[in-house]
Order: sequence, then structure tokens, then C-alpha cells
Amino acid sequence: MNSESKRPRLLFLDNIKILFAILVIFTHVRVTYGGEGWWYYMITDNESNPADTFTEIFFSMIAGFGGIFQASLLGLFFLMGSYFTPGSYDRKGVSSFWKDRSIRLGIPVLLYVVLVNPVIFYLLAARGIKPWDTYPRMQGSFIDYYLSNFQSLENFVDYITEFTITWFLVVLLIFSVIYTIWRQLTRINSIQQIIPEELHIPKYIYLFLLAIGLGFLSFLVRIPFPLNDVQLGLPFAYMIQYFIMFSVGIIAYRYGWFEKMTRHHVKIWTITIFVAVMLFFTYFFVFVGIDSDYSVFLGGLHINALILALVDNIASMGMIFVLIKIFYAKFNKQGKLLQNLADSSFYMYLIHPFVVIPLSLGIKFISISPLIKLAIVFPLSVIICYLLSHYVLEKIHFKKRISVQKNSMNM
Repeated sequence: MNSESKRPRLLFLDNIKILFAILVIFTHVRVTYGGEGWWYYMITDNESNPADTFTEIFFSMIAGFGGIFQASLLGLFFLMGSYFTPGSYDRKGVSSFWKDRSIRLGIPVLLYVVLVNPVIFYLLAARGIKPWDTYPRMQGSFIDYYLSNFQSLENFVDYITEFTITWFLVVLLIFSVIYTIWRQLTRINSIQQIIPEELHIPKYIYLFLLAIGLGFLSFLVRIPFPLNDVQLGLPFAYMIQYFIMFSVGIIAYRYGWFEKMTRHHVKIWTITIFVAVMLFFTYFFVFVGIDSDYSVFLGGLHINALILALVDNIASMGMIFVLIKIFYAKFNKQGKLLQNLADSSFYMYLIHPFVVIPLSLGIKFISISPLIKLAIVFPLSVIICYLLSHYVLEKIHFKKRISVQKNSMNM
């Protein structure tokens, strides 16, 4: 146990955190200008910018790829988060582990739910931004709107489950609870005896069959919970994939799977993902058509929903070996810029709505293609989020850390 916590820092995981922050920003800028998702501000409701056929096809293709890889990429980030969990638990013990999780994950969720989201919603409504300006509870003062969240059980439940971008942190907290329960159970001798001391990476065929099985299970879950149906602020349609990836991260840490991955794993899973995605889009364009009803892929008792569930679970399984091994082999090092970006990535994730929304509103009245606006807002958002995170929030965090260390020394 103790030797595991002394492992050297894996820089490639820090670099994947950078990828996570940038992809989250891109996704929300893409939704702003292309629709097919949720975001605070979307031009499909608020602007009449010219969009040619190429632009519409581009955004449709990006949305399609996003739908397939949402489970795999976000699942990979859950895997990455869980990879650090055993070492943290081993070093700190259960009480300090949860104190740290509550501060790092719980406080941002609480701030967004209690303050940030209500303020953003109301300010957008006050500016006449749809759909917020049509909500009856936002027609009066901010105080009236805020207090209305406590005037009925329905309003209160909506209020405390409006996680928006912090849903990822909420799910991490839920999975951490499950992990803590598991660690308490493994203290029982009878359970310890059935945990293998050594566990090799399963063969490709077993992992492929597992992905197929998870695809069918996800399909069943998506009958009552389609991809576009968010209950209690959480994506129930994806929770199975996310939990499996979180679990794989725990196993990968305990048995050193990252170090044991080979080029063969990368090759065979790259081919598998490529074939699955190409077959999906071939089926889509030949048998479904770009003008068809996309909702049949999102869930319900429909063959298209089953096909998408199978494809995104195959991609989710494959991404473990493709991206992890590529980053481990090629990007397990950092210069100063990457180190700064990795240190700032969590703050970039948290503050990006405060950058993306103003930038999008700032060019709202410029009548240019949404594709051009995407090309402007996305890189500017990344740069500004980084500058604010590194030169403001990181400095504040560093000063607080120094202050805490001085106080502990004086005690």
C-alpha cells in the first residue's frame, strides 16, 4: 500500500488534464454556435447569422462525433480521476481523503448551485437572452427570483440539482463514496482473500465482448433515460460507462496496467474504433440520412439507439488503450508551458462560462458565419481562461497555501 503512494508523478496524466479542459471549452463553444446540446447561451435561439450548407454539415458531423466520443473521452477523464484515488486514500486515510474531496470538489459544486448559476440565469434573462427571458420567475427582481426557488418542492429540487458544468464533479463525488464503501468492505478478511494479488490486462476478445455487453446494458438504460434527458442534473444515460471507466482506473493503478500496455493494444483498438465509427457513419448516411430525426439515436426502444450505444461503448473501451498509451509513450514530459497549463487546467474548467458567454455575446451582432465565430471564440476563450487561471487564481491559491503552512508551523 505505502509503496504505491510513492510512485513518481505521471506527467502524461497531467497533460490529459489539459486536453480535458480544452475539450470542455471547445464543446461548449461548439454548442453555442452549432446547437445539439445544452449551454447557457445558444445562437440557434438568439441570432439569425447566415449558415451555408457546409457550415450546417460541419456542425452536424462535429455533433455526431461528439455524441460517439462523449462517453469515451469523458469516461477517460473519470478513469484519470480514479487513478489518483487509491494513492490519495492510502496516504491520507478516510477522514483526510474526504476533507480534501469536499474542499476540491464539493465547494465548487456548492458555489455553482447556490450562487453562480442563479446569477448567470438571471443576468441572461435580464438581457433578453432566450430561453431565460421567457421564464415567469425571472420577470421580477433577482431577490424575488432567488426566493422563488424555495417556494415549492419542484422549484427547490430544480434549484439544488442545477449542477450545469459541475455535474462531472458531482459524479466523481458519488463514485468516491462507492470507492470508500469498497475500501471499508475490503478490510473484511473473507473479501481480501478473493482479491487477486496480480491481474493482467484481459485479452482483446474479452474486452470487446465486455464493450458489447455494456452497449446492450446502456441501450436498456437509455430506454427510460435518453441521452438528451437529464434527471436531477446528471446524465443517467452515460453513468454505466463512466462508472466502468472509474473502476478501470482503480484497477489500472493497483496492477500497473498503464506500464503494461503495448503497441499491440494501441493498434488493435485503433482499428476497432475506426471500423466501428466508419460503419456507424456509413449506416447513418446510407440508411438514415442527414435530414432524418436524430432523436431515434438518443434512446428508446429503437434499433438506432442500440447501434449508437454499441458504438460509443466500443469507443469508450478502446480509448483506454489508444489515448492512454499514446500519451504515456509520447507525452510523458512537460516544459514550462505545459506544466503551467496542467496546474491551471482545473481552474480553466471552472471559470470558462465566465469567459465563453461574454465573448459570445460580444460578437452577437456581427453578421458572420457561426463557423467563423467558433474559430474566433474558441481560441480566445482558451487563452483568456489560461491567463486568468495561471496569473490570478493560481497565485491566490499559492498564497493561501503558504499562509496555511506558516500557520501550521507556528502551532
